[in-house]
Amino acid sequence: MIENNLIENPIIEHTLKEDNSTLALLHYSQLLNFFGFFGIIIPVVLWSTKKTEIKGMDEHGKHVINYQLSMLLYGVIYAMLFFISILLTFIFIGFVFIIILSIIGIPLALLLIVYPIIGGIAASKGEFYKYPLTIKFIS
Repeated sequence: MIENNLIENPIIEHTLKEDNSTLALLHYSQLLNFFGFFGIIIPVVLWSTKKTEIKGMDEHGKHVINYQLSMLLYGVIYAMLFFISILLTFIFIGFVFIIILSIIGIPLALLLIVYPIIGGIAASKGEFYKYPLTIKFIS
């Protein structure tokens, strides 16, 4: 049937189901970062298996994975700087860098807890939460 220049197609009508609880679980699963790399493995598995079934899963999944990859990159850079500052303590200037990096590192670690919780709450309400400081690796 043609109405408003749109053709109804039963195959296309098989729309994605709305499942805000699974979207919220996707965001909350990032908290598993504190048990190894499960904070990135579980979201990748959820995203790849459910992106064709759940409305918004593809968008949420890509953003969560981009956030996790961004935090991983920031963590690697942070660890390298921290290691360099430890080496510099032997010439007595690294101590200042260790203090500065500690001041930066604590809020960075808190972001790994706070932002996934905010994202999960937003997803459970059917909203999309855009994580700050996220580099777009997957588009």
